[in-house]
Amino acid sequence: MEKFIKNNINKIISIFILISPILDLLTGICIHTLKINLTIGIIVRVLFLLFITIVTIFIFKKKKLIIPYLIIGLYFIFYTLGIIIYKNSIGLFFEIQNLVKVFYFPIIFLALYSIKDKVDIENKILIKVLFLYLILILIPTAFGIGYKTYEITKKGTLGFFNSANEISGIISILTPIIFIMFKDKKNILLKILLGVAYLIVILMMGTKTPLLSLCFTIGVYLAYLTIESIRKKKYKRIIITISILIIGVFGLILILPKTNFYKNIKTHLDFLEVENITDIFKDKKLIDHFIFSQRLSFLEKENKLYNKSNLYLKTFGIGYLKPNGEETKMIEMDYFDIFYHHGIIGFIIYFSIIIYLIIKNIKFNKTFEGYMYKTSFLLAIILSFFTGHIITAPSVSIIVTILLLKIFNSKELNKDV
Repeated sequence: MEKFIKNNINKIISIFILISPILDLLTGICIHTLKINLTIGIIVRVLFLLFITIVTIFIFKKKKLIIPYLIIGLYFIFYTLGIIIYKNSIGLFFEIQNLVKVFYFPIIFLALYSIKDKVDIENKILIKVLFLYLILILIPTAFGIGYKTYEITKKGTLGFFNSANEISGIISILTPIIFIMFKDKKNILLKILLGVAYLIVILMMGTKTPLLSLCFTIGVYLAYLTIESIRKKKYKRIIITISILIIGVFGLILILPKTNFYKNIKTHLDFLEVENITDIFKDKKLIDHFIFSQRLSFLEKENKLYNKSNLYLKTFGIGYLKPNGEETKMIEMDYFDIFYHHGIIGFIIYFSIIIYLIIKNIKFNKTFEGYMYKTSFLLAIILSFFTGHIITAPSVSIIVTILLLKIFNSKELNKDV
């Protein structure tokens, strides 16, 4: 068994990545249809986390992991004690469930990083994952079934998935991988179909995140293409690419008014009684409501709750339930959610691991693939701040982990676009 796992660890991880859309589909059905909070998705992901941590220590003999695992384990104990002592164990299972979900990222990142030379998830695996998410949204939409992206007012379709933020996040951070896919001219018809499916889904979901991520990625791509083309004196390439993009943008402008994305923007502006979108930037409350979806208001409330807490809870985290058992409103800005819900110690442990490994291993190669991987990671950083559910959601953070490993393992090859 040891030999089998050692020889096939990359295949095992690849299979786990591939079934992620199915796990998220089952999660959506469990929550919306069966009304079950403990979902198949989180159970399978926690089992995989346990499997990887055990495998890295006992099969791959990565004994150095024991110390950071012990530190995280001690934090888990102090966090749980805080819930038991200062909240009378109210919602203890719910608190622990959220604790594991949030710390999933640093633990899985540590584990997979320790065997990074054995982990090489191909781009086609990530493309297949993206394709599965798109199809599982597209098919229910075509038949007029599935769950809505928003409960009230706004329009949007999410297939049978549960979290619009998580699915939007996954699609967004995988957007640059589509550009890598189009670099290869093989199976171009299939790739065009995938591109069309991608555009339909991000416009019909109704959320801003994927479309803005696409615009951001196009901007990075154009900057890279311009620099490389000027350096190699291939000016015709710039003209052709810009011409194609102009045609694409013009086509998008024509169909945009018919999409849920456009309708939601209009609904939001009408609700705020704003006639000109530029007026939003003149009022702090309008900025909070339109740009941040009231996250700044949630941040202010969470800060007051944190300041009222005792020193122990400030140090190890106030958790996810109030002392009366009422669930606290998530800010949906990952960095702040981690700080308030997991305290000063939790925040330091969480980010010291991630930042240390990134600084130690980041590579600044100039390949097209390298730029796109870094664009994906940059999107993850940005979205963690603005929309949340990126590094605090296991389904998304495992993708972020794989992208980071690809950056760490990337080589200075194939510089041409």
